[in-house]
Amino acid sequence: MLRALPALALLLAGGICCAAESVLPIRAMDPLLGSWKCEGVFPISGKRIASTLRLESSLGGAVVLKHHDDLPPSTYRALETWAYDAKAGQFRAAVVDGSGGMRLFSAPGWEGDTLTWTSAPDVQPAQKFIYVREAGGALRVDWQIMRGNQFVVGDTLTCKRQ
Repeated sequence: MLRALPALALLLAGGICCAAESVLPIRAMDPLLGSWKCEGVFPISGKRIASTLRLESSLGGAVVLKHHDDLPPSTYRALETWAYDAKAGQFRAAVVDGSGGMRLFSAPGWEGDTLTWTSAPDVQPAQKFIYVREAGGALRVDWQIMRGNQFVVGDTLTCKRQ
C-alpha cells in the first residue's frame, strides 16, 4: 500500500481537491454521506457478500472519503477519495485497497439517479462502479469488469442507511 500513497498524494495535491470552485460540485455527493450496510451477490458464482460503506466529507468539504469493508468471510477493504477536477469538468476517484492495489476512476457526475465511475485507461481489465439511488432510500452499487469486449457484473450490493 505504501507504493500507492505517492499516487494518492498526487491526486490530492494536483489541484483537483483544494480549489475553491471544486467545493460546490462535490456537494452532489452529499446524499451518499453516512454509513451504509450492504448485502449482495457475485452473480457468476451465486456467492453472497455483505459489506459496510462509510462516506464522509473531508478537507473542508472539498473531498469525499469512502471506506469500504467487506464482512467475513470476504476480506476486501478499500479507502477511496472522491474529488471534483474543475479543469477537466469531472469527478476523479482514487481507490486504494488492502492488498496494495491503486486504481484511478473518473465520472461525469450524476445522470439522473446514476453515478458511473469508469477506470482510467491503465487499469486492466477495465472496471466500472455504478451507484444507483433506488426507491425508499436504498443504494445499489454494481462493480463491473471487462470480460472479452463487454462489461459484466462482478458483484452487486444493495445498501441501506445504518
